[in-house]
Amino acid sequence: MARQNFVGLVVSQGRMNKTVKVRVQGKIYDRRIDKEIIRRKDFLCHDEGNICKEGDIVRIESIPKISKMKAFAIAEIKINKGQQFEQYEHLAKERIQQEDLKEAENFIKNKDSFSQIITKLEDLKKIDELSYQISNLEPNESTHEQEQQIIETINNIKTKYNIKSYPSTEPILDLELKAPIYKNEIEKRIYHMDHILNEIMNNSNYSEFKNQILTTKFKNRSLDSIQKSVIKNVLRRYVINEQNELPFAL
Repeated sequence: MARQNFVGLVVSQGRMNKTVKVRVQGKIYDRRIDKEIIRRKDFLCHDEGNICKEGDIVRIESIPKISKMKAFAIAEIKINKGQQFEQYEHLAKERIQQEDLKEAENFIKNKDSFSQIITKLEDLKKIDELSYQISNLEPNESTHEQEQQIIETINNIKTKYNIKSYPSTEPILDLELKAPIYKNEIEKRIYHMDHILNEIMNNSNYSEFKNQILTTKFKNRSLDSIQKSVIKNVLRRYVINEQNELPFAL
């Protein structure tokens, strides 16, 4: 007598030793509603080598009962999707680790840059304090040596940061507090979205560029009949796609 054979999907693996759960799907005719319906049934199957993974398409066949619930065994792995899913999961974890390392490097870089700014601010504050000390010293022989030491310290700080005169009318320290930080091109475009849309919609130099985008979107419609809000939304979708080129540099 031929053994029962089914083809199904491995839906659970690793919870029990040498056992996987296989879901078999089939169609049966239901006389009550006069149509075919999908029926699913789960089988606990014996996997001697623990080689099946979740997502594999397998063929199972009946065997003498090993336990109360196991009467089928894995006969063949037809499509090895589970191994591919496991590989994709491994690649995803590696990519997340690389992104975390990159963020950590950027954090350390920004931290070092911030530390340098703090050090420079402290040195400039020190120049102010030393200048105030010189202005309060009484001119006599006992304070002359102290005055020379203060002047030497101030000159060393000026040389360190290439300061020609202090106080200076030229900027000495750029704090970069207003400079935005972009992680990618999309964030950069979103930050400048209002400026980009205003230039494309109102600047006559980019009229041809705007009409080309709208003509591609609305092939059989007159551009004059399109509302301004609709045009703005179409241009926004175009701009937010980093694969589309902008008519000017940001």
